Amino acid sequence: MQHTSLIPSKTVLYHAAGLFLRVYITIVIVTTVYSLLWLLEIAGYLDEQIIGVIWISIAAMGSVFLVLLIPLYWSSRSKNR
Repeated sequence: MQHTSLIPSKTVLYHAAGLFLRVYITIVIVTTVYSLLWLLEIAGYLDEQIIGVIWISIAAMGSVFLVLLIPLYWSSRSKNR
């Protein structure tokens, strides 16, 4: 009977820390952009039409990213490289 350790290796911890850092940076950037757009709208620098165009373009970029991410994910998981 083989004893398996419940303590993760350093490599797993480094990957987890890297993933956490990427998620944290993404959240900070998204929050900053949202706050900046909100402040510019409140200050009167951006009207509703420009805000609408910005949000639609952000949604379009996110959709394109997701469409490109799916084949990249499956090709990276493929055994035939």
